[in-house]
Amino acid sequence: MSIVVECSFLVPIVRDHNLADGEPHTIEAWDWLTDELWERFGGATMAPGFYEGFYRDPDTGERISDKSSKFLVATAEDQLAELKQLLAEACVVFCQKCIYLNIAGRVEFIEANS
Repeated sequence: MSIVVECSFLVPIVRDHNLADGEPHTIEAWDWLTDELWERFGGATMAPGFYEGFYRDPDTGERISDKSSKFLVATAEDQLAELKQLLAEACVVFCQKCIYLNIAGRVEFIEANS
């Protein structure tokens, strides 16, 4: 059996206020994500409840508070690029500037592909 890496990422429950309308995501967006996680990685775990946090918006400098859903994925190291690509696509689907990704304790902020 090969060694896998635990990865987690946060998806805010609403669209970005500056990129979009700040409204909750559609069921279709959440279904897209779970379908992609199934197809690409064979599954995932969604943590219960919401994760509340805040950050400095890189464009406006404003303090932004948000609630996010947390997903956990166990994947082989050679699939990490695939996970990052999925999250870049998720930035577009979920109207986010970036998505917080934790790979075994190392954090990256994944942005949409230009």
